[in-house]
Amino acid sequence: MDLNEQAELLHLTRPDGARLAVYRREPSSPPEVTVILAHGWSASAAVWDDVLRHLPADDRVRILTFDQRGHGASTPGHAPADLRVLADDLQAVLSNFSPDAPAIVAAHSMGAMAALKSQSTRGPTTDVQPAGLLLVSASSGHMDLSLAGHPPLARVVGSARTAIAEVCTRAPRSTRYLRDILVPSAAPRPTTDVAAAWYRAIMDFDVAGRLTALRDIPVHLVTGAQDRIIPPVHTCRLAAELAHARVHVLEGATHRVPSEQPAVLAVLLTELVESARRQRAASPTAAETVLRAAQLLFTKRRALGLRGRLPWNERRLTGRGATATRVGRKEVMDTR
Repeated sequence: MDLNEQAELLHLTRPDGARLAVYRREPSSPPEVTVILAHGWSASAAVWDDVLRHLPADDRVRILTFDQRGHGASTPGHAPADLRVLADDLQAVLSNFSPDAPAIVAAHSMGAMAALKSQSTRGPTTDVQPAGLLLVSASSGHMDLSLAGHPPLARVVGSARTAIAEVCTRAPRSTRYLRDILVPSAAPRPTTDVAAAWYRAIMDFDVAGRLTALRDIPVHLVTGAQDRIIPPVHTCRLAAELAHARVHVLEGATHRVPSEQPAVLAVLLTELVESARRQRAASPTAAETVLRAAQLLFTKRRALGLRGRLPWNERRLTGRGATATRVGRKEVMDTR
């Protein structure tokens, strides 16, 4: 059955008023793993449809997709455009709709930046630690071509893009009208002022050198060899920082990897899911941890007896010809 036919539309309201459209595909059995997919700039959750169609049937995997705020069916809210806001949205979707299973995060372009931002500032107890990451057309920053350090022609292009974003912010109706005439699209797109605000947020994004939280997490980095929006050099920079990550450069692919190479992404997602399953099977459950702690406490209590004295049956055995010895806690702990 097509996974897209099983989607249940849910909504998550954020503190600033944004209302996120979340599409949940719940398995028939209790989920062992959750896969959450985050889309990129000026797109919607629909960009992952082809990848979902290539995923093998699995009745123990929950799948979550959602429209980023201001995109698709999600409202923009009142918070200023910043990748930290998208990172918080991603964490909120996970904690609200999948608190009971390890999560694999697959993210494309701006969605990948949100995933990286989430882990670059991850709190010790409040944020969800993914069991694996699939980052497609990702970057750790330095996206603004108008900055010093880029070739002169690139700086001209970057300055022109910044100027266009400023015009879109100041005249959203006129620029949206022109966009729909010059670049028509049947897919839902954010208004030009919202798109411009998130474009500027992407230009300001930078997490380079702050990704140590990912060093123990399986990571796949995927890029299109012909990607001109986020060129492969950005993936190379990430790979240099995440030495354990596996890098996949797809020949012939552009920035639209989820629609151009969906089967490849489905294979990598399946691999991460199986890795999370093995890790979960090897890790003790909460109930097992409590049981082991209780057993250890009971064993220590028997060894210590009442107030550090030997249990009555051991005192009786040593009552004749010997004197009961008081056992201190330090001696017991030192000789475990």
